[in-house]
Amino acid sequence: MKKLIVLLLLLTVSVAQAQKNQKAVALAEKLSNVMEFDEDQSATLLELILDRNNKKRALRKEYTDDKDSFKVKAKEVEKAYNKNLKKLAGIDKFKLLVAYRKAKRAAKK
Repeated sequence: MKKLIVLLLLLTVSVAQAQKNQKAVALAEKLSNVMEFDEDQSATLLELILDRNNKKRALRKEYTDDKDSFKVKAKEVEKAYNKNLKKLAGIDKFKLLVAYRKAKRAAKK
């Protein structure tokens, strides 16, 4: 019985992790299409996204009671992510992403 409970717990955790990774893969594909990345750049982009997500997850655990500190630290993580993304993409391709984000915001209004 204990083995069954442990097995179910592990299965639940692995499914949750797979769903998080699927979202990261979907985001990487979308951004790769927007910025017209090749396969190598897309793989690096996925690594950047997963790294950012893992850092934010760790921050959420660390700052569960202090939301203001979490926001400050999360903003630092986002700035580092955007800096690395800009370095990966180059200025011209990063401008494509900026234009895409502006168009997406304008569509919401």
